[in-house]
Amino acid sequence: MRKLIDKLILFAVSFLLLIFRKTNTGAVAGFLTAVIISSLNSYFRGKKAGAGGLIYSLLCIWRPGLLTFLAPVVYDCAGQKEWYFRFPWILSLVVFVGERDLTGLLSVTAFCALAFLLEVRTESFETAVEAYYDMQDTTREKALHLEKKNVELMEKQDYEVRLATLDERNRIAREIHDNVGHLLTRSLLQVSALLVVHKQEEELKEQLEQVKNTLSDAMDSVRSSVHDLHEGAMDLRLQLERLIGEYQFCPVKLTYKAGELPRELKYCFVSIVKEGLSNIARHSEATQAEVTVVEHPALYQLIIRDNGVQKDGDGQEPLDGRGGIGLQNIRDRVEAFGGVFRVERDNGFRLFISVPIQQEARKERPEQETGRKGW
Repeated sequence: MRKLIDKLILFAVSFLLLIFRKTNTGAVAGFLTAVIISSLNSYFRGKKAGAGGLIYSLLCIWRPGLLTFLAPVVYDCAGQKEWYFRFPWILSLVVFVGERDLTGLLSVTAFCALAFLLEVRTESFETAVEAYYDMQDTTREKALHLEKKNVELMEKQDYEVRLATLDERNRIAREIHDNVGHLLTRSLLQVSALLVVHKQEEELKEQLEQVKNTLSDAMDSVRSSVHDLHEGAMDLRLQLERLIGEYQFCPVKLTYKAGELPRELKYCFVSIVKEGLSNIARHSEATQAEVTVVEHPALYQLIIRDNGVQKDGDGQEPLDGRGGIGLQNIRDRVEAFGGVFRVERDNGFRLFISVPIQQEARKERPEQETGRKGW
């Protein structure tokens, strides 16, 4: 757009020369020829555009009247890289140095020099603007990339913190079980032995019974605490992410849209996913797999799928009631929860598992949510 405005200005300036000259058919022909060649130069690029300026410069030698509109053509020549396309207009001016109309020649020369400098300035300006926009795009792209990396870093950090927390829970549970639990068990055995030894002493026996009951209560409390720690340390999503992260056969996408599942069902789903991924590695030629866990109002759903083709039938035999050992084990696990197990093999292998949400779990969840709101 800026170059078009420059050309219009140059054409307007060239018309000023006609004020001091007599307008004839040569001037009109020069104007039309300059407009045509300048338009073609704007349309074409490279040597084709340079050829237009060269042709017009040669025509000026043949028809001196064309010199009046040489400036717009010089503007196009200034954008060429080859010297013979960039400076042919100088030859047209040199040829007429000895002519009587020296004033007109100097005016044309001044306008041509102005056109040349104007094109160089405009080209430099457009190059600077383009570089500025490129820098803006690069900066924006780098900012988006940095933002994405920051999000990934935060997610990884949250993952590591969650993993460390669960590992610490497991460690504490093991320490309590191995140390405090064993000490309480040994104390119970010792008190039981003392009860046998002093069974004739009623007063001592009664006191030992109280100690035994206290130790039993402590043992039950420790056992309950250990179970709670183990249950809280079992994060299904984290376990699945860990399994998928360690899986090397093909990329696996995890889609997790579920809340807190029962502890036994968590272990069941983890075992099923392990078996499913193992079957994909051993029995298919998949390049992509997906694991989906979704919680519906009345059931939990687990889907394992891939895009591979079956290589053999050990783990993927048709389940007409039995099937392969691996899939039969999965079926047994699912049926133990009252769930439904289904396999499809169209365009890849798909494993569908649906487990109904138990009524007790449905009742507990609103109570837990109410308790949280109270705090």
